[in-house]
Amino acid sequence: MNILQISNKALFPPDGGSLAILNLANAYARLNHNVTLLNMVTHKHYNKDSDIRVLKEKNIELVGIDVNTKISVLKLLLNFFFTKRPYTLERFINQNFSNRLISLIVQKKWDFIQIEGLYVLFYIDIIRKYYPGKIIYRPHNIESEIWFENAKNTRSILKKIYFTVLANRLKKFELKYINSYDVLLPISNTDAHFYTGNGNIKPMLATPFGVEISQPDSFYSQISKPENTPTILYIGALDWIPNQQGLIWFIKKCFPLIINQVSNVELLIAGRNAPKWFVKRLSSNNNIRFVGQIENAYDFFSIPGPMIVPLFSGSGMRVKIIEAMAFKKAIVSTPKGSEGIDKLNEEKILISNNPLSFAENVLKLLKNRDLRNSIGNTAHDFVLNEYNIETIASKAIQFINQH
Repeated sequence: MNILQISNKALFPPDGGSLAILNLANAYARLNHNVTLLNMVTHKHYNKDSDIRVLKEKNIELVGIDVNTKISVLKLLLNFFFTKRPYTLERFINQNFSNRLISLIVQKKWDFIQIEGLYVLFYIDIIRKYYPGKIIYRPHNIESEIWFENAKNTRSILKKIYFTVLANRLKKFELKYINSYDVLLPISNTDAHFYTGNGNIKPMLATPFGVEISQPDSFYSQISKPENTPTILYIGALDWIPNQQGLIWFIKKCFPLIINQVSNVELLIAGRNAPKWFVKRLSSNNNIRFVGQIENAYDFFSIPGPMIVPLFSGSGMRVKIIEAMAFKKAIVSTPKGSEGIDKLNEEKILISNNPLSFAENVLKLLKNRDLRNSIGNTAHDFVLNEYNIETIASKAIQFINQH
C-alpha cells in the first residue's frame, strides 16, 4: 500500500507529537507499506539529513516544507480582533505546503492519506479537491480542552480571557470538521469519547502511541549508574503552558515537602525551549538542576530515580510516560498526566494530584529501591504487551481496509 501522512511538525528534536507520527510511520513501513511523510519544518522542529537517509532505507520518504510559525504579536492581535479563526491553527496555513501537498497527491496513486493532528486538518478541503480516496484523521489531542484548562489554571486575567476565546474557536473548528474524514483514529479512548459525544458517525478506532519492541530488550533497560545523589527526573517541552504550570505546582507545593525529608535530593529537569523567566525561576533553587534540551531521551531515562509527570491540562496521552515505562522507570503522575493510558494501577504507576500525597509517593520511591524496581518492571511488561506499535499499526491498517 502507498500511504501519505501529513503533519505540522518535523522530526527533530523529538517530542510526543513527532514520536507518535514517526513510530506509526516506521511500523507501517515494517509491515511492507510505502510511506511518504510530508511535514512542516519550523523554528522548533526540523528534519536531520541523517534521518532522511535512514528513513529512505526503511521505505519512508520524508518531505519537509519550510513554514514560518513564529508567534507575531501583531498577527495575533489582528487575528483576535478581525477573524474568528484560532491563531494557533492560522500559523500553520501555508501556500507552499498546500502546493507540495497537491503535487504529492497527483503524482502517485495513494491507498489512503492520513492527517496527523488538528493543525493540518484544515488541509482536508484541499485533499478532497484533488483526491477521491480514503482520508484518515488521527487527532493527537482535543486541543480546545487543553486551552479551556489553561484558562482555568492561569491567574492572569488577560491570559484567561485570551485562552478562553482561543479554546472556543478551537472547539468550533473541531466540531465543524467532525465527520469530514472517512476513518477516525484518536490517540486514546478518552479522546474517542469526545468524538462520540459530539456526533461522530464515521468508523473509529483508538490508535495510541506505541513502542518498537523489535528493538533488543536491552534497548529498554536502565543503564546501571552510581546512585550517589537521590534524583527525581522530569522531562518535557517547557514552552508548553501545561508543562510549565505543572512543574511550577510541583516545585512550589510538593518539592519542599520532599526536601524536608531528603535534604540532598536533586530535581533534574530536561526540556527544550524553556523561556528565560522559567529558567531563572528554576535556578533559584539549589536542589534543582536544569539541563535543557537533550539529544537522547533514552540516556536521560537511564539515570536512577523516579520520574514525575505533574500535569493538570492536556488531552490524548503522554508519550513520555509510555517511553519511560518501557525503560522501567517508576513514575508519579497526576490523574490528568496518566489520562489516556488504559489499565493503569498502583502496581504500574503512582497517581495523585494532592501535594502531600504526591510528595509522599515520590518519597516512597526515593527511599525504597525495591519498590521502584518492582513498579518499573511491571510497567515495562505492561507497555510491551499493550503498546507494541507494530500490533497497533497492523490493527489500524486492518480497520482502515475494512471501512
